[in-house]
Amino acid sequence: MASSAPHRVLVLSAPVGEGHVAAARALAARMRARWPDTHVREVESTGGAGRDRLLAAAWATVMRHAPALYGIGYDALVGAPWFARLCKSVAGRRLARTLDPLLRAERPDLVVSTYPMTTGGLARLRGRGRLDAYTVAVVTDVAVHPFWVWADVDETWTLLESSRRQAVATERGADVRVAAPAVGPDVHRRDRAAARRATGLDPDAFLVLLSGGSLAFGGLETLADAVLDAGDGVGAVVLCGRDERLRTRLAARGQGRLRALGWTDRVPELLSAVDLTLTTAGGMIATESLAAGTPVLFAAPVPGHGRAGARMTAEAGLALVCGTTDEVAAAVRLLRDDRDTRAALAGAAAEFAARDPDAELDALAGRIALRRTG
Repeated sequence: MASSAPHRVLVLSAPVGEGHVAAARALAARMRARWPDTHVREVESTGGAGRDRLLAAAWATVMRHAPALYGIGYDALVGAPWFARLCKSVAGRRLARTLDPLLRAERPDLVVSTYPMTTGGLARLRGRGRLDAYTVAVVTDVAVHPFWVWADVDETWTLLESSRRQAVATERGADVRVAAPAVGPDVHRRDRAAARRATGLDPDAFLVLLSGGSLAFGGLETLADAVLDAGDGVGAVVLCGRDERLRTRLAARGQGRLRALGWTDRVPELLSAVDLTLTTAGGMIATESLAAGTPVLFAAPVPGHGRAGARMTAEAGLALVCGTTDEVAAAVRLLRDDRDTRAALAGAAAEFAARDPDAELDALAGRIALRRTG
């Protein structure tokens, strides 16, 4: 497939939450391995350090202290298409001005974007005849925010068929496809016993991995208690992300059935080592868990795309959704004790994990080559 691979690729993301960057890095790593003669450059910025810091700080502040505000904004954009179009137009113009010099300097024949506003900039440039490169938008959440989808982008990749339908309804002129998840080569199904030995986890416990994204939001401490309330034989492994205070509080309890981890690069192994991933955020941790063949439990998911994505994932048979801590304890107990329920979720996750991102890249290279020769 290297003979038909693109020559120059630009992979764009933004440091607003770790999921966008993680997806971009995963795709770039796969491209370099799959297309060894291709020049692949990653740019993790919206075009200025000040703007990046402002966006990241605003996101962190809202999600930590007022997530309901984000939910209100999300619902307003989804429920009022005219308002979404207005906001998208403003964002697209601003990002186009930032991206134009970069694209003229790099002259890529493929641009992949994992950040929605950056995608808007690409769409703006394409719509005005200032971008010839093939463009792909990669949606990193199951629920498709209106900013994810732009008609002037060549392709939009979504995670589920319900995601594709939602995207098409949002932007009817867009070419939207269900694609393999944008996860790295190290995210795959592994032998569970071996993964537990490698990570030092209890070989016999029913283990739940808890994550609230890089910011560890969503009340993980309370949710860890709910998991442990499921009873003996259940253990909790909490990914505290960049919240060192949370890690310190949890670590002070001692090991026992609770293990608290700070920022770690061993998430792929952990996902295979546990029986279940509990998340308040969705996004990349849910996608990576399913790509590792591990079922997902959404616990009081964050408003907006978090709740919408949790519902859509559950409707696809890939997850359970809980709204309260009592429901969390009951769900963990059910999955520990009910083999049929556990097998159904695990089977759906295994089917999701069977999707091949490398095959997706091969097919993309073929479409790009066809347009070059056509």
